[in-house]
Amino acid sequence: MTVVGVGAKTSTVEFSALELFWFGRTLHGCVYGSTDPDRDVPELLDLARAGRLDLDALRTATTDLHGIDEAFAALGDGRGARTVVRITSEGGSQ
Repeated sequence: MTVVGVGAKTSTVEFSALELFWFGRTLHGCVYGSTDPDRDVPELLDLARAGRLDLDALRTATTDLHGIDEAFAALGDGRGARTVVRITSEGGSQ
């Protein structure tokens, strides 16, 4: 079994030690998909550049620094977990 996500601080998982042994079961955690950032981030960037990974579909919203307070409020309300904050230079380039 692979545990995905984070439960509440008081959440528990129960199983029998004998069951783990007898059926040869294992319990694993998973953080960020258990990726290797040194290997996987460049590959994901290559896929995005080639048009084979739709990053727009993964984004909840886009804002600039003027909208950061609203973005944090949305995050606190359980919305906007994937908001991209664009920072522009004084000249307007990104």
